[in-house]
Amino acid sequence: MLGYIIYGDGPKRPEIGERQLAGGNFVTLSMALQARPNGPLALYRARQGARLFREAGVRSAVFPVDFPYTALFIRMGVLPIDTLPLRRALAAPLTRRRLEQGGFQPTQAVVAISGDRALREVTECAKSLALSYRYVLLSARGAESFAKGLRREYGISLLLDPSPDQLNRADALVLFSPRGDLTLDNAIFYALYPGGEAGRGRLPLCLPAGAAAQAETNCDQEQLAAALYAMGALPLETLLAEIPG
Repeated sequence: MLGYIIYGDGPKRPEIGERQLAGGNFVTLSMALQARPNGPLALYRARQGARLFREAGVRSAVFPVDFPYTALFIRMGVLPIDTLPLRRALAAPLTRRRLEQGGFQPTQAVVAISGDRALREVTECAKSLALSYRYVLLSARGAESFAKGLRREYGISLLLDPSPDQLNRADALVLFSPRGDLTLDNAIFYALYPGGEAGRGRLPLCLPAGAAAQAETNCDQEQLAAALYAMGALPLETLLAEIPG
């Protein structure tokens, strides 16, 4: 079960409930805003709330953006929803959209994907882009069998093991793991690894207005978008349409 934390006007003691939000079913935890959030009583109630979540089977939840007990909840085994799977799923269609908007032609644009290994997310991104663009570079250990299968099934050839210079000159670069040997100044650039969302390569997430209106004002909307996508309540196409061009 996925959780949803309501932090603001609420009961003095944490309370567990249920709520349907934008088509997704959540276990809720309601907690009152504390005048002294680091005081002994407030910390006791925060620990009590995390235990209630754990007892309800919640291991990840949508956290408020101003929640002062995030680190405490993590220590007690309740984590914020991971937005990375959604960002990775959006990478190929968003890269394609930005290339089209930038006037890059499918027969001329150079698209590069780089990751430590040929994980499913990496190969799915490479396949999706290779079906639309002639020049696709793939830097990932163990990608040879994937490239052979792509060539056999679709007649598509990838350039494997590109040099750093080739990656730097690509029109679009999608990184699934950090690279310290690249300039990262490509026209289109996404960093899709833990911590990558903090820099220039951040892939934004946006909720549809209807879903955002149902949430609390201090709800982390990117986490909520990721949760609804994971539940199947919001399709990828709907989330893609919300991202500004």
